[in-house]
Amino acid sequence: MIRKRYFTPLLVALAVAMLLLPPGTTYGQSAPVESEDIIADPFVKHYWGHQGLRVLGYVHSHQMNANGYLAQYFEKGRLEDHSHETSDPNWALMYGRLTVELMEQASWFPVNGTTVTYGDLWYYSATKHPAPVGFTGGTMVVEGGTFVPFDAMLNPQPGYVVPDYFWAYINRQDLFPGGWMHDIGLPLTNAFGVQTMKDGQTRMITMQAFERSILTFDPMNPPEWQIERGNVGTDALVAAGQTPMGVKPIRPTGPKRIEISIDNQWLYAYEGDYMVFDAPVSTGRNGFETPRGSFSVYSKLRTHTMRGSAGGETWDVPNVPHVMYFRAGGYAIHGTYWHNTFGTGARLSHGCVNLPQDKAAWLYEWTPSGTPVIIY
Repeated sequence: MIRKRYFTPLLVALAVAMLLLPPGTTYGQSAPVESEDIIADPFVKHYWGHQGLRVLGYVHSHQMNANGYLAQYFEKGRLEDHSHETSDPNWALMYGRLTVELMEQASWFPVNGTTVTYGDLWYYSATKHPAPVGFTGGTMVVEGGTFVPFDAMLNPQPGYVVPDYFWAYINRQDLFPGGWMHDIGLPLTNAFGVQTMKDGQTRMITMQAFERSILTFDPMNPPEWQIERGNVGTDALVAAGQTPMGVKPIRPTGPKRIEISIDNQWLYAYEGDYMVFDAPVSTGRNGFETPRGSFSVYSKLRTHTMRGSAGGETWDVPNVPHVMYFRAGGYAIHGTYWHNTFGTGARLSHGCVNLPQDKAAWLYEWTPSGTPVIIY
């Protein structure tokens, strides 16, 4: 079903002006302002710990109330504080359902500066795939990608196919720690082609709408920029007649340090007073306890074969990723591919601090040699 669009001369003029601006333009400013402490406290750790400049972009509003939640607008979305509703730290924050809101409230408005409007998404949403033969719920790999039913509980229903490149992206836990359903939402359309202009040339990109984001795929971009999130936060504010702030946040400064709580089986990374990252861990089991105290990272190895013999046991583990030694005797923080039990209280290592592989990769890039490691 396509909803009717109602235009006024002012809205038409605004839509035309939007189409003349390239995606990512900061409206109302010739250059972004840079500022510290512009991100509201509930969102600082998430922003800097999950590639905020890439995933959310510039800050477009101060802290505000949205649908009864403390919220803040960014270029590519609206973050909401739901911490009082859950004990899961990965679900404490939620992306607002901006795509749905724009489809319902601003169907005339262009998506991310393209010729597609949010009203057009109703047209694309009408074409659903029937549930595959034998499908009993959840998701299912099919020709062309992964089938996702249009149902909040992923029950057998007609739905949409998410191409492999989008599916891999939305399942990146380093970017979306709450999982694709929580942070991106259900797909609202299948992927479709859109003609756009870039660097004075017409090119075709692929677009797919989700409840909390719109994704685009441009194979002509460098690999790390082929998939991008649309500027739905910008679109929501401008469609509502508000001027986005367009402030580039300055990363918190201060000495870096890593803290590890053995009791909580959790790691925390700080820059000064700001916790910018945290992750579940598994430390040393009985007889191979991880030492408590103050240490520092003295050696970093992107991959390393870890060998040892102690307590009547011998081990030889090849290709351990993102190894950071912090104490003589083979004690290191590193990625772990041989188990997936982190933050549960189960201590499984021979004294090292085991991290999920994606978390270890982030921490490795963030940590310079000499970084203090405090274990308690």
